[in-house]
Amino acid sequence: MPSSPADESTGALKSVREEQRLMTWRRIVKAARRVFEEHGYGQASIGDITKVARVNRATFYLHFANKAAVFNEVYAEVREQQSSHYWAMLDEGLTAGTKDALRSVLDRALAWWEEQAALLPAIHEAMASDLEVASRWKDQLDQLAGELHGYLGQFPEEERDARRLRVQLMVMQLDQLCFRAIVQKVFVIDRDVLLDVVCDLWVDSLQFSRESGTS
Repeated sequence: MPSSPADESTGALKSVREEQRLMTWRRIVKAARRVFEEHGYGQASIGDITKVARVNRATFYLHFANKAAVFNEVYAEVREQQSSHYWAMLDEGLTAGTKDALRSVLDRALAWWEEQAALLPAIHEAMASDLEVASRWKDQLDQLAGELHGYLGQFPEEERDARRLRVQLMVMQLDQLCFRAIVQKVFVIDRDVLLDVVCDLWVDSLQFSRESGTS
């Protein structure tokens, strides 16, 4: 049966409303990132976010249950930008099994952290103080580590969980190091020196060849 004019009008109205809802959601997330970058996680408030987004609290709560929920969306977008290429790149470098390949991956990983420097304090603060955020981060880390098909496929099945965990721990260590060196600047180290040291740590932990171009 063909749609009546009334049905088509109702469908068009629903589409417009959905688009408006999505635009508002995006505006809140964008505003939240700005607030978290400027104030950190603990000092940021829902009032700050609604002010920047130019919405009222009722509108905010139509989209998000609390501050942690909107932060998770901000962080998910950051992780999505990273995971779209970083984990595939990491898998390729790990599969190659050489120091040169690994150093190239870590170089690009450091560049990513440098690009996200403004948000890193809020990320670390949120994970330390909010279990909901920390749990979401762990879920994402598990999911992304599960994408290391090429690297993990090189080992017997009974070894893969331990190998995956080893990579996860190295990523967590890199995250902490980037925070201390890039954001807090506790370690004032030449970038190339830092990269060489980190690469050596990964080579030792993952038992890679130190020879260029060999596995």
